Amino acid sequence: MDLSGKGAPLTRHGSNPDLTVIDDENARVKEFKDPTTIVVVGASGDLAHKKTFPALFSLYYHGLLPQRFHIVGYARKALDLEGWRSNILLNLACRVLDQKDCATKMEEFIERLSYMSGQYDSAEDFAKLDAYLEDLEDRQPTGRLFYLAIPPNVFGSAMGSIKASAVAKNAWTRVVVEKPFGRDTESYMELRDQCAAHFQEEQLYRIDHYVGKEVVQNMVVLRFANFIFEQLWCKENIRDMHIIFEENFGTEGRAGYFDQFGIIRDIMQNHLLQVLAYLTMERPKSLHAADINRVKTKLLSEIMPLKAKDFVVGQYEGYREEDGVPEGSVTPTFAACVMYINNQQWEGVPFFLTAGKNLHNRKAEVRVRFKKGHSMDFFPGEEVGNEIIIRIQPDEAVSLRVVNKVPGLAKDLAYTSLDLLYKDAFEKESKDIADAYERLILDAIHGEKSLFVHDEQLRISWELFTPALKELESEDSPVKPVLYTPGTKGPPEADDLRHIHRAMVEP
Repeated sequence: MDLSGKGAPLTRHGSNPDLTVIDDENARVKEFKDPTTIVVVGASGDLAHKKTFPALFSLYYHGLLPQRFHIVGYARKALDLEGWRSNILLNLACRVLDQKDCATKMEEFIERLSYMSGQYDSAEDFAKLDAYLEDLEDRQPTGRLFYLAIPPNVFGSAMGSIKASAVAKNAWTRVVVEKPFGRDTESYMELRDQCAAHFQEEQLYRIDHYVGKEVVQNMVVLRFANFIFEQLWCKENIRDMHIIFEENFGTEGRAGYFDQFGIIRDIMQNHLLQVLAYLTMERPKSLHAADINRVKTKLLSEIMPLKAKDFVVGQYEGYREEDGVPEGSVTPTFAACVMYINNQQWEGVPFFLTAGKNLHNRKAEVRVRFKKGHSMDFFPGEEVGNEIIIRIQPDEAVSLRVVNKVPGLAKDLAYTSLDLLYKDAFEKESKDIADAYERLILDAIHGEKSLFVHDEQLRISWELFTPALKELESEDSPVKPVLYTPGTKGPPEADDLRHIHRAMVEP
């Protein structure tokens, strides 16, 4: 039996090398014939209820799950099946505007969910799960996808139990894991070794949901399918890039958890660094996962080592009074840093990464600033070059800022924006943009790894950030969190950091 209709056997455990990041998902679904069982481990938790099951429902609603599928929840709590289903139902929604047959589809989906309780470190409990799955699957070869919606400190024990007692027979087994993947190089390597003891790299699917966002995926197309951008994408033309993640709210009841990691580990080391890799990686040989991972890994290895002096960190006023935050906490809720890439394409170009909570805006975007052209000497006073703005959220868009003459007898110039708003340019499709989790779960089912984070990339990213984090968190750190007022832009020192490094590369 084929894994994808392209000759890949059902018994292949890991990824399907025939797939690419821009495959037609609907065509892929039609070709995919494998019966599949999805086991959500940690099915009683917030992540499963708010993200995993809603994404699975949306895939079901749109007919994207395999024709023969089962979904089983597994967690430590002994729960009443109907009560558990009812709690999941509260978080389900249809993303399309007309919501045709939405209520009916929800009821169908809920009825297909089953639940078992057991310990994560018990091979015996997973053997009981395996026996239950065998009955569900009619003892036919069925691929199994285990989605670990559990804390990282139990990844190893859960994987050991799965490996010992619950892997698929004569079919593929894949394991999806969620961040955080450690908090520094040492803890990541320990976690990696625990995972590698039970499953091969090609069987492990590390989710960074940010990479699954529509606009982030479009960066590959924008760069390599448009000649005008591909030729300009280098140090000779680009002055700097700024990758921004801003939230206009605080920790929302998660302060105790957040304080263990801080904004650098929570957002910058993973989400923003992955975006940077897509923006700056060299052209891959193909869009297959192996080739994309190869150029991303190479790019990350070329980023110059980070030090505390490359950062500005801040903490919003009132954070220390939130429940779960230790007295005197210096955990940053805001961070800005500058990076440089040591290769021929990007040497000398500053890359600014900014992430913060309780700021004046909620947005995520990329700003690519071009150098001032030589002909701008004809127009004194116009010091800024063109700019591409890629808005990731909200209201996905790509904009190009250009100089235009203001209509009239005067010779006034003005910057105007050529905007591609997804909701206007793709009116129908933009109303139905898939959530990142939907795309990533579908890719995991099909064995498509392009949008998942490779082990080597994580190792490099932690080696990049860990020295700076240790320096920032030391008692004698030269860089201390600056208090900022909620609802503002954050510490003004972040602007100073950007001005200093932009001045260093002024043409």
